[in-house]
Amino acid sequence: MDSAAINDELICAVCRDVFVEPVTLPCGHNYCNECVNRLKKSALGNTARGRSHYTCPLCLAPCETEIELKRNVVLHNIIEKIYQQQLQSGANVFCSVCKGQQRAPAEKTCVSCGESYCSLHIMPHLENKFFLQHVLVSPTAETNRLCRDHGKELELYCKTDSTPLCVYCMLPSETKHLAGHDVVKLAEARHIVKEECLDKLGNMKENLSQVQGSLQKLDETASCSKDALEKQQQGYIGFLKKVKLFIDIEEKAWEKRFSVAKLQESGLIKHKAEKLEQLQTKLQEAVSAMEKALSNQDPVTLLQLLKNVAWNDLYQKGFCTAKIQEIMKGLTAEPDGSKRIPLFNSLRGTFSDEDITLDPKTAYPQLKINKELNAVVATREQHTEEPDSERSSSWFCVLGTGAFSTGLHCWEVTVRGLPSWAVGVAYRSISRDPPDSKLGSNDKAWALSYSKSRQHFCAQHNLLMYSFSVNKTPDKIGLFLDNDSGVLSFYDADLLECLYTFYCSFKAPVYPAFCPRFEKDTEFVTEAMRVRKSILF
Repeated sequence: MDSAAINDELICAVCRDVFVEPVTLPCGHNYCNECVNRLKKSALGNTARGRSHYTCPLCLAPCETEIELKRNVVLHNIIEKIYQQQLQSGANVFCSVCKGQQRAPAEKTCVSCGESYCSLHIMPHLENKFFLQHVLVSPTAETNRLCRDHGKELELYCKTDSTPLCVYCMLPSETKHLAGHDVVKLAEARHIVKEECLDKLGNMKENLSQVQGSLQKLDETASCSKDALEKQQQGYIGFLKKVKLFIDIEEKAWEKRFSVAKLQESGLIKHKAEKLEQLQTKLQEAVSAMEKALSNQDPVTLLQLLKNVAWNDLYQKGFCTAKIQEIMKGLTAEPDGSKRIPLFNSLRGTFSDEDITLDPKTAYPQLKINKELNAVVATREQHTEEPDSERSSSWFCVLGTGAFSTGLHCWEVTVRGLPSWAVGVAYRSISRDPPDSKLGSNDKAWALSYSKSRQHFCAQHNLLMYSFSVNKTPDKIGLFLDNDSGVLSFYDADLLECLYTFYCSFKAPVYPAFCPRFEKDTEFVTEAMRVRKSILF
């Protein structure tokens, strides 16, 4: 067989190209491994019709998709050897379109495309009108040395345009480089081109040096910034650890002091009680003796009792009153207010002492707010018909009166008995219309909600949503807001356990937000959602 016939046997019937990783089907025909995989995928896509096999494109013999095909080693080696022979024979220009390593030798090279094509893939350049203007030359790997307009070797150089030319570029029909242009031989312009390259090389090196310098400066800045942040972090964490240590020391010290104070108070009370009991016993004995003497009606005995020196004080009307005052002196039911922890006085000054009140102008029409503006109840009937742009039109929400833009704030909300609720903070510009008016459903509010029917909590801000449950449902929810640090934390106000913390970046003042009925399908209850400033002491 001649080489052409052999080459025909090395063509895959599916992709019509030289075999790449050939495998053999049970029927004996060979195909590229990737082509067989495509046939398998096509068959698996039709499993709804009961097909679990694919057919050979040549003989239509069925082949199960589960069968693992083996590579045809002999055919693979033949293709590899033919490829090596083509390299040794000097056919070192191969088709750029053929896939795999076994590419067919190129028949033509297109200077316009910068690609080489075999007899099969050159056909578009011969038949398609779009490619008729392209310049085809004998196969070559150095298309950069050929003129893109004429396909001839570049032998001339135009100093005016800094452009290499071929001899055909100087024909009278080609007028681009004739009038006023300085054209020389390319070999003579070597030093000019070299100088231009050296000049551009110098510019590139200078640019490279600037980029490297900037990268070095960026690394130094990043390193310094990282060191500064780590140092700042260590300082902050170290400071907080020391504060915790000092608070622990204060806690243990005051536990000791209060323990001693309670023992002393207990001892003092016991001592005073003993004195009162002694006085009580003495009076009881005197009363008993006097009643007994009176019952006997013996004047001698009565005179002896009246002359009893030990009872002289007991006969006095105001004696016991004075004695009791003397014993009870220094005893009080209220502790001394001057014994407050000094550290507490310092920390308390960092918290805002503003009272939290509700703003009726922002309340949903079915919300009833008390006169003190510190409690709200969801009801069936509407309590206002006045339209207001600040009033929610779809959710049982109300905002606080005051805005927080800086500092530390802490308040507590009573939610006991409410089947569903939500609390948090919001911008004044929060949407009043559905669906974004639901607290926490947009980027203008941060909220913690609770659903009794689902038995879970949900912390939500815009697209962030985190659901969780706790062992005991809190009766009071505490909120801690640090405007400057962007911290908003929710905690159980009775157990003092943190429930969830947001790490925010507030772009405007925020208002406390309250929703006593977060799910509209829950029942109406008479329990009110109450708010108060958190009392630290």
